[in-house]
Amino acid sequence: MKIKNLYSLITVFTATAITYAQVGINTVTPQATLDVAGNTSTTMKDGILPPRVSKQQLASKDAGTYGSAQAGALVYITDTTAPSGTTPSLSQVADISSNGYYYFTGSAWVPFSVNLYNADGILSGNRVVTQDASTLAFTSTSTNGFSVDGATFSVDAANDRVGLGTASPEARFHVVSTVPTLNRYNLIDATAGTNQYGIMALRNTSALATGNYSLLGFTNSGPASGGANWALGSIRTGSTLTNGSEEDFYIGNSTGGGLIERMRINPTTGNVGIGTSSASNKLHINATNPVRLEGLQAASGTSGSLTVNSTGVVQLKNSASISAARGTGIVTITTNNTFVNTSVSAKTFDNLSEMAGNTFIASSTGLYKVDFIVNYPQRGATEDGGDGYLGYAQISLNGIQQSFTNTKVTLPEASGAPSFVSCTNSTLIKMNAGQVLSFQALSFGSTPNTTNIVAPFTINVVRID
Repeated sequence: MKIKNLYSLITVFTATAITYAQVGINTVTPQATLDVAGNTSTTMKDGILPPRVSKQQLASKDAGTYGSAQAGALVYITDTTAPSGTTPSLSQVADISSNGYYYFTGSAWVPFSVNLYNADGILSGNRVVTQDASTLAFTSTSTNGFSVDGATFSVDAANDRVGLGTASPEARFHVVSTVPTLNRYNLIDATAGTNQYGIMALRNTSALATGNYSLLGFTNSGPASGGANWALGSIRTGSTLTNGSEEDFYIGNSTGGGLIERMRINPTTGNVGIGTSSASNKLHINATNPVRLEGLQAASGTSGSLTVNSTGVVQLKNSASISAARGTGIVTITTNNTFVNTSVSAKTFDNLSEMAGNTFIASSTGLYKVDFIVNYPQRGATEDGGDGYLGYAQISLNGIQQSFTNTKVTLPEASGAPSFVSCTNSTLIKMNAGQVLSFQALSFGSTPNTTNIVAPFTINVVRID
């Protein structure tokens, strides 16, 4: 009975093939060369089962078993265990990596569904992935887990690093550029617009603490160099404020150890410190012989000189700012051998208003050159015992004699009118701010009680240090 049915089925297929060249299963009107219709029976198993084989079976086929004549052949792979033993057709199963349907191309078995998960491929045109609100994540444990064009962009998932221009980044973000454009190896452009700022920010997100750094580093020691040899950025000077007032601008360098501070700028005052972390002036340098100037040119017009005060501050001194005073007046001597203070002098100039009455009061500590000149008058033979007299000029500091000198005032020439003989006292005196100079005159061997000695005087005081 079974043989009879088989013959009947063969007869039907043959007749159908001859008449229509189409075969139908479960249908009397096949729509293709082979048309298999599903069965409505709930116990009937629908489907077509191709040969179910393993990767080992296909690899073990004799060489040439599958060729161009078998292109389009279909199988279902049930086992992808790596072939072993005698495998003449091993090269044809190289693309078999998972269970599923495979077809023969004429030279190799390839999966029905070719995608980046099971085979390499080439885009046939531009593609756009529209994610909308969906995410796209890549998970890897490889050192070059994701890359674009080799080293153009590389993600080292094993060490959590990203490389641009390198497939083996050495830090969290490593950029390697070998071809410059206008001597620029890398370029970051801020967005074009009306905003006047283009700022690239580097943040230290550690807990606020005095001494924290946020620095950019620079080194020029070749491809095997370690950390930065020079660094610039900010250093915290406090642990409270976040408005920038506790962050000094910092420049430092290393010669093999830790950073050595070279310069800093205070964010509030703008003071620049070199060799000091607490600059008290716009430029504060703390070093031995800290400044050297070369190539200075001759000044034109009104000029002065630079001086350094007792606290190390550089100041400009000229004819208007230097401590200098000159006064003139008359001293009247009425008693022999007795020092007499000069009278109130008329000031020719007094730059810092230090000359008051017949005294000079120093406004600052320094070394002063002092000249006190008394012009003693010659007197006739009927005065001073007929042989002239001695005239003195004395300079005192806070009432204590510092210097004095004298000169012989002779009789006038017999054929000439009386003149003057100058007594000049010139000295250097170290004065502290607030100390007082006073000036005295004295005659000896004279008779001023008969006729007073009236002598013009000049006082010159200049600070020279």
